[in-house]
Amino acid sequence: IIYCSLFLILISACSESNDPKVLFDQGKYKKSFVTWNNLANEGDARAQNYVGIQYYLGLGTERNFKQAKEWFEKSAKQGEADAQYNLGAMYENGEYVEKDYTIAAMWYSLAIEKGNGHAEKRMQSILDDHRLFPNQYKRAQQLAEQYR
Repeated sequence: IIYCSLFLILISACSESNDPKVLFDQGKYKKSFVTWNNLANEGDARAQNYVGIQYYLGLGTERNFKQAKEWFEKSAKQGEADAQYNLGAMYENGEYVEKDYTIAAMWYSLAIEKGNGHAEKRMQSILDDHRLFPNQYKRAQQLAEQYR
């Protein structure tokens, strides 16, 4: 019985994941934040996006839009589509940044090119609601060139 109990304890200890995505999905935000943050500081674009998400939502860390924007931007500039979408949403909504549909459209365009369906819906909404003039849309495409 003692050996069985010890075996079960060892198995459960080994099954504890250190994968930050698994931790995040399990709601272990503080632990995932530490792991994502270490990876983000090493330049991992996906991790940078997740650090941005956790700052944006205040999960595992204090809510901080300034930090969220900075991490989204680092990730987005490396081509991470989800970060491009997140940054576009910040500009579309004017969260911590001045509302700017042209910049939002630039980030959405880049995310759309990588297959981000959420960005496609947001872009379509901006265009359908005439919040972006054709010359602004063209400017957004020109601005996006620097990240392609």
